[in-house]
Amino acid sequence: MKRKLGVVCMIVGAVLLLGALALLTFNHTQAQKAQQFSSKAVTELKNTIADNKNKKTDSSDFSGTTTDNEQINEVRIDGYSYIGYLSIPSQGLELPVMSGWDYDKLNIAPCRYSGTVEEENLVVIAHNYSSHFGNLDQLGVTDEVLFTDINGDVTIYQVACVDVVPPSSANEVVSGDFDLTLVTCTYGGKTRFVVYCDELQNNSEIQN
Repeated sequence: MKRKLGVVCMIVGAVLLLGALALLTFNHTQAQKAQQFSSKAVTELKNTIADNKNKKTDSSDFSGTTTDNEQINEVRIDGYSYIGYLSIPSQGLELPVMSGWDYDKLNIAPCRYSGTVEEENLVVIAHNYSSHFGNLDQLGVTDEVLFTDINGDVTIYQVACVDVVPPSSANEVVSGDFDLTLVTCTYGGKTRFVVYCDELQNNSEIQN
């Protein structure tokens, strides 16, 4: 009887181990796909922004004044809509930001959860992939985060504070008084890591 019980325990243990390895492999593969997708999207966003700037230059009158002031809010790339990209210089990250969110979109890129740059309440969420928001916990107060919109306008933020909150605090996070909020799951998914940022400079242009 004891021998049979031991065999059963070994089988159960092996199944659990294989399940854990399969999950780890799946997550690693998903993270790699997300990194490749995000890198491609940022490159295409930069090209689109450069094209938009060139169009504005081409539409200038003889005095050098731009005659076409149309602002573009988002652009579609590979079937997804983007509002721009985030840069986190201290981590060497450049990440595209989709205009809306759902779980499928989160699997490949950070997403706008709510708010806008103009309304000074932008909230961006992403998975904790190492190539996405997995190292948010390493950001410190005064670190800079930049957001470049489709028109090439760059808004510069500075980390004001960081926090760990339960999932039930989503409403408080969204309704906060900060200009930019970055959110991701902690490992294990039981809590959320939140980075709150204040705007330092608005509507400055950085030449790429």
